[in-house]
Amino acid sequence: MRTPIILVAAALTLATAAPAFADGQGATERRTAAFMEALERKNLTALSALLDPDVTMTLPLSFSGRKEDAARFTGKAEVLGYAKNAFAMFGKINFVNKKVTVSKDGKSSFVQADGDFTTADGKPYRNVYVYHFEWRDGRVIRSAEYGNPVTFCATFPATPGC
Repeated sequence: MRTPIILVAAALTLATAAPAFADGQGATERRTAAFMEALERKNLTALSALLDPDVTMTLPLSFSGRKEDAARFTGKAEVLGYAKNAFAMFGKINFVNKKVTVSKDGKSSFVQADGDFTTADGKPYRNVYVYHFEWRDGRVIRSAEYGNPVTFCATFPATPGC
């Protein structure tokens, strides 16, 4: 029995596409890990290299419990300003129990992690995080940081909105 040529062509197409498809996921997973590592090292230069100039970042969980963003940052300068402020607030930034999930097309990634941080004055800060990143041409174009606002406000009660 002869295999129809269309089935052979389809099999060859899938076989040759699979490595490129997997590489897209692998590249996104590596970039996501690099982003998280840059946060842990407080490395603004490395973060900047991973951000699109027109990046947007939101903190979707409000301090009030209402359906509103706690904060929104537009453009690389604002996002880096947020990171710089966070770096000043924390002595140690360490994400543990990290789980990275990448979409099949490599255009989106999620990180679920526990924070094992200390504040700038050395007090423990434990929060839970989910990050969502959307990628284009190897850079973040949109991101969202989900952290427990109750934990944040209990640690930093003087923050506006807490």
